[in-house]
Amino acid sequence: MSIFEHQAIYPSAELFLIKKFMHTEGFQAQQWLLGTGLSINALKNSETLVSLHQFDIIYRNVFRLVQSPDIGLRFGKALNLSRWGMLTLALTAARSLGAALQTANQHRSLIRSRFNLEPEKHGDMIKISVTQRSSMPFPVNEVFAFEMLISSLARQINDLLVTPFSFSKIQLHYPAPQHFRHYEKYCGCPIEFGMPISVLWLPEKTMTSLLPLANQMTEQQALNICDLEMQRVDKIQKGDIRWLVSTELAKSHELPITLGTLAKRLAMSDRTLRRQLQSVGTSYRELYQQHQLQIALQALSNTQDELGKIAKICGFKDAASFRHAFLRWTNMTPRQYRGQF
Repeated sequence: MSIFEHQAIYPSAELFLIKKFMHTEGFQAQQWLLGTGLSINALKNSETLVSLHQFDIIYRNVFRLVQSPDIGLRFGKALNLSRWGMLTLALTAARSLGAALQTANQHRSLIRSRFNLEPEKHGDMIKISVTQRSSMPFPVNEVFAFEMLISSLARQINDLLVTPFSFSKIQLHYPAPQHFRHYEKYCGCPIEFGMPISVLWLPEKTMTSLLPLANQMTEQQALNICDLEMQRVDKIQKGDIRWLVSTELAKSHELPITLGTLAKRLAMSDRTLRRQLQSVGTSYRELYQQHQLQIALQALSNTQDELGKIAKICGFKDAASFRHAFLRWTNMTPRQYRGQF
């Protein structure tokens, strides 16, 4: 498994929906969080971020605990549009369902999609071909993953249209499972199994109709934030080690923080982290001091705190050590720098 899959980079909005669903199934949070390293308090914190690996563990726990043939269909239906955080705002403000689905497809890295969805006009119908992304294995199995997809997608389209929705027809490439009769109950449309490819069918007019909450300005404002999130996730997925280290340092509430501690957060050994930083022409010491300087500049510019307090925030043992380092970094003393403001 690659490093980025262990990085907590995704919003935790979905955890609220999972907690609600599992509560109705009779399970406590500590049961479905087992093995994730997430605490119950994390569910109450809007700033909590979750890794792809942690989501996979949660899905496996849900599947294991509920032990119901139709769990994928029921679980997917519980994952409404709010699971995508800020992206939800961009989708609801889109002009049409087609535009919203296109936006979701363009931001697949934010929604952790394991599927490629390719729409194609077919008479007065839209044919959406569904295939697995080869780079992302399913956390449980193929049937569970497809059931979650079709059930959650139908629910989210319903949320966008603010009116009851079901696909016109669903064709699936895998053989009918033993619980195949549950499909029509949850999907509300004819289901065909054992087809050459998996396809979702819906009327073209549904894709082109104006969404009730369409708002171009709101959509653009939300997309600007989502694009920044995309850049952040992209850097992690490409293994930008400088960015990874700097981000972890920024998340640290107390300094100093050792290379060993940070390497553990990045799920790698001290030696590997040191070697990767060296390969891009930097070191942990250099990035750590850059982080200290950023904190110092902000504190000196925006507060009237004494140097001893700022020194402690920056990870120094006393004001004298901080003063010496700041002079080395900037060719001026903290007092001289503060005097400019």
